Amino acid sequence: MAMKADEVTPAQPLPARAPGAPATPSAPLPAALAAEYGARWNELTRRWAARPGTTLATLGPAGTSSELAARFLAAEHDLSVELFDTFDEVLDHVIGHKADLALVPSAYGGLTRFHWHRDLSLQGFFPMATPEYGIASATGNPPAPGTGPVTVAAMWEVRRIYAEVVPPGLDARQVAWVDVSSTQAAAEAVAAGQAELAVTNAPGIRAHGLRWLAVRPGAEIIWTLFSRADETPRADETPRAGEAPPATALRT
Repeated sequence: MAMKADEVTPAQPLPARAPGAPATPSAPLPAALAAEYGARWNELTRRWAARPGTTLATLGPAGTSSELAARFLAAEHDLSVELFDTFDEVLDHVIGHKADLALVPSAYGGLTRFHWHRDLSLQGFFPMATPEYGIASATGNPPAPGTGPVTVAAMWEVRRIYAEVVPPGLDARQVAWVDVSSTQAAAEAVAAGQAELAVTNAPGIRAHGLRWLAVRPGAEIIWTLFSRADETPRADETPRAGEAPPATALRT
């Protein structure tokens, strides 16, 4: 049964597949990979249980896919969520001991900075589907017919969605991009008259009173959790391999 675009519900881990494709059985992970995955999650949840209110920093504002993923973890594990305008700010707050963990999606173009930062350590990862994404315009104010450029507000990471779903009549028009830092900022730009269209998600549509011109299902992506390297547990603190990780794979 289809679920609402931003409804977050725990589920069993999902096999990777194209959006809309039917689910098929998948082979189990090799023992070493499964043990590593389970060990990471058991260590993380043990630390969270010992430290209620652990701060989880990610991209805001409310309604971003990052915020939805963070709120799910917070509700399940008694964490505190802090939202920032950019992932650069998220990085700075974790490095500066102002937040405990960074939650960063694999679809973020700057994720490599987190992986290779000498002061950070990857603590865990999990799959979760995003809400629906698409092209939105102001209600009652679609772009007028024409041949000139159309202004589109979008994060760099989701620009390609525009070309994938752009409806007839707009597909031949040149795009003048308006750079923004989040899906919500894209929707806000349209609501404020700073762009004609936005590549945004379902929460952005609702929050800013926009309407879809074209829409596609959300994508299943990997979410990564980083802490400062000096907080990585010692080898003698690592939980036993093979313990089952919590059910953290989600579908929206």
